[in-house]
Amino acid sequence: MAFLIYKKTHVGKNVRYERIQPLKLGGPDGLIARHVQSLPADQTACWKLEVASLLKLAGYEGDHCAVLFDVNGGAAMNVCFYELVCIHGSCRDTSTNLALDFKIVLDRELVEHQPDFSAAFEASPAAMPKKLSEMLALTGGPDGGNWKWDVPALQIGATVVQPHPAGPPGPNCACGRKVATA
Repeated sequence: MAFLIYKKTHVGKNVRYERIQPLKLGGPDGLIARHVQSLPADQTACWKLEVASLLKLAGYEGDHCAVLFDVNGGAAMNVCFYELVCIHGSCRDTSTNLALDFKIVLDRELVEHQPDFSAAFEASPAAMPKKLSEMLALTGGPDGGNWKWDVPALQIGATVVQPHPAGPPGPNCACGRKVATA
């Protein structure tokens, strides 16, 4: 999984992202294992890890960094980056279920082949960024394990999307409520 640390710089109305290094979440020496092992025994059943705390575990402090997930990986004609906002976790013995909250930073097709696009790019932040959550699991918990990526315990076959704001759908709403209420 391609979780990457990026340096964030505001450039006028845009945000410039420059890749610093990959971020290791899984594995016995990964940040999730380190976080869970640092928790008191009575707090492993349900926990929350904000990105600032995750970055601090990785040795980065301040609000000038972001954790991005490169959805397309090596696809050179499409770019799709999700910015990690928060990780919710629930541990049992040797398993950890995770819900990762993201906001979509960039999702578009490139006009021309740009294989190094993910090294540095600029994006215009949306006034109301699209948000989503993804369920993941690790084979490690407070009683040990190898902390490898696994299939989540509850496989619902869908991505969980943040609820729509209150009120009627706006003119640019793409959530499907506009059609359902028409």
